[in-house]
Amino acid sequence: MKKACSVIIIIIAALVSCNPAAVKKDIDQEKPHIAVTLTFNTDMYKSIMLKKVYPTYAIWAVDTKTGATATIYVTGKAAKGAWMMADERPSSLPVWFGVRRKEKAIPEKHAVDVVTSATPSGNTAIHSWQIPERMIGKKLDIYLEGNISFDYNEFYTKSAKKGEPGYSDVNGQPSVIWLATIEAGVKRIEKSPVIAGHGHMRGDNADIDTDMSKITTAGEIFQYVGIVYEPGSVK
Repeated sequence: MKKACSVIIIIIAALVSCNPAAVKKDIDQEKPHIAVTLTFNTDMYKSIMLKKVYPTYAIWAVDTKTGATATIYVTGKAAKGAWMMADERPSSLPVWFGVRRKEKAIPEKHAVDVVTSATPSGNTAIHSWQIPERMIGKKLDIYLEGNISFDYNEFYTKSAKKGEPGYSDVNGQPSVIWLATIEAGVKRIEKSPVIAGHGHMRGDNADIDTDMSKITTAGEIFQYVGIVYEPGSVK
């Protein structure tokens, strides 16, 4: 009986730990920071073994003048390459993988402090990020790339064979990229990112394709995306 109770407690603890209402990083409120809020569109997520499959996603910033990048958050499977039956799945977040390759080339002292976790589940996740000194006062593009497997449609069909148009293996529709631009200056800013395009369906490159004509439900994996920039006590 004790053993059975212990197993139940372990299962409950695991479910709780994988179901945070928010994923936050400790930040100094007196310094410039942003919060990215995502509300999940759970009605469109498929279930595997009675558990909803939530999107894989990454959030990053790009200095519009220098092109310098900083990853704000990425879900654990993409960050660690810990996929079921695969070490790599470049089709999941192809644009962010291109950003990550660039970041890995940066000397260690300038390495990005990336926040990762299991994909948050529930209704909402909030990702807070302390803006690094090198990006304060700059114009920043804030990107969100999201993807969910098996979301096939009339073009990206489940029945498509390798080499045929629309073939994506288990990816279904490709990743979708949202974008908002902020000035990391002295004023508080609220932005709602807009869809900027999609990634390559098989992850062959890190380009953003602006043609959304073949994308349907992939652009609806989040019900809401919002970005708030707080300048802190910056003068």
